Amino acid sequence: MKRELKEGNKMVLEKKVYKMLESVVGPENISDDPIITTVYSYQYLADLANPDSAKWMPAKPEAVILPGSTEEIQEIVRICNKHNVKIKPHSTGWGFWSGIVTSGVIQMDLRRMNRIIEIDEKNMYAVVEPYVTAMQLQIEAMKRGLDCAIIGAGPNHSVLASCTAMMGYGDKGYHTSMNNRNLLGVEWVTPTGEVLRLGSLGSGAGWFCGDGPGPSLRGLLRGWHGTMGGLGIFTKCATKLYPWAGPKKPEIMGENPQYGMVVPENFKIYTIYWENWEQQADAMYKVSESEIGYIIWRACTPMMIPLLLGKTNNEYYEMMKGIYDMIEAYRYYFTVVLASESKRELEYQEKVLKSIVDETNGKFFEFILSENAPLILLAIVTQCYNSRIFRPTGQFHTSFGAATSWDMSVKGAKIGEQIRRKYIEEEVFHDDGCGENFWGGPYEHNKFSHFEGLFEYDPIDPESRKAARKYIEEATMAVIENKIGVPIGPGPELAQIFGPIYGNFHSWLGKIKKSFDPKNVSDHAFYAAPEEKTKD
Repeated sequence: MKRELKEGNKMVLEKKVYKMLESVVGPENISDDPIITTVYSYQYLADLANPDSAKWMPAKPEAVILPGSTEEIQEIVRICNKHNVKIKPHSTGWGFWSGIVTSGVIQMDLRRMNRIIEIDEKNMYAVVEPYVTAMQLQIEAMKRGLDCAIIGAGPNHSVLASCTAMMGYGDKGYHTSMNNRNLLGVEWVTPTGEVLRLGSLGSGAGWFCGDGPGPSLRGLLRGWHGTMGGLGIFTKCATKLYPWAGPKKPEIMGENPQYGMVVPENFKIYTIYWENWEQQADAMYKVSESEIGYIIWRACTPMMIPLLLGKTNNEYYEMMKGIYDMIEAYRYYFTVVLASESKRELEYQEKVLKSIVDETNGKFFEFILSENAPLILLAIVTQCYNSRIFRPTGQFHTSFGAATSWDMSVKGAKIGEQIRRKYIEEEVFHDDGCGENFWGGPYEHNKFSHFEGLFEYDPIDPESRKAARKYIEEATMAVIENKIGVPIGPGPELAQIFGPIYGNFHSWLGKIKKSFDPKNVSDHAFYAAPEEKTKD
């Protein structure tokens, strides 16, 4: 097979380059077989990058390479620098930001680097390689009485990718923070092939701190959104762990894990609802100030129903008919999980919570507790329910999602509902009975929150795909006009829009890219081009 591609008049991947890469990883760990490269172009949300397709990215990788160590990655990067070949790394690789947008790029799959290197129980951190999933770490951490952050992508996401290169909120964010804050020491192969060890690791003091003693580039290497493969490859990192008040081996209901997790005696689960957004926001401010609670979480009520019931699509639709009015009555709700190893403290937390609910005119929803608490606990501890959001249409995406005050989050939810309902009425979005469909919760024991608006569309229907792109544009402009923060959403286009508003950060991204990647070896499709011309 001829291993070459022409981009203009320039050879991007010549046979000799393929052979050089093959000598680094072995013939079994590199392939340019069209079947293999095509598989890697099949991505969730690919239609947003490729309007002509439901699931396929605009381009396929020229080859797929699977390195097994930092040293191999370093050698691969040096070869690619020498021969002007681009690389796009991914870990577990879920989402179009993991894929290839333009021709002439090698996909670097990091699945062979899948070890939990260390769990330091005393100092509460873990050191992981790129392919360690959140669920792997969660299981090992729980055995030691510890807990880890799991973002909304679900328990199969890469811990390292979440910490170093990508944004994301998780249901346990109130207790386990967010991963851009959980990042400690890190090992980084830059786009020029250098290996940087940052934070306390850089001074030989171990992994315990991301900001020294030693060099710290945490804000540069990831910031808020992350570089999404556009600034080299992160090969190891340490992430914070948190206390876990539950048993070291949680008990599952029956033989099927879908039945849920037995609620430990030292846990209490409440679902509370209010009459409006403002009451709910006031309650969240007060709960955060009180510093009680383990998990505070909201998903819109229609999404809760398929979470709680193992229904097929047809059964789900039949069940939903005629109950939207009932759903509307409970839409302003939160599920609150209290946990403590001390009986006295748990009683104190319950008293504080009930007092706050009373002050804010909230009500406890008892039905959902009695029968479904085990499933709710399993779902929000592990984020295992996320796949069910796909159920109605086969596709969903998100909008808004800035980390901001509760007042701004509520403002965003109201605006998002107005926009989203138009698309539901036009029958290009799924009607789930809840126009806003915002999910999220507070970060840490603090006064800021995360609320992002989900929408479900049909990736097979061209009109629905077109509507999804139009909605994202409309939601983005609404965020700017109403000054409610930078939303979730990767890529240079979004940076160009928000950069001039927030300190010209788009220009700084281009300068950083040029300094660290002068030959533009790391695929910049979802980050920034070197010194790209920007709108000031």
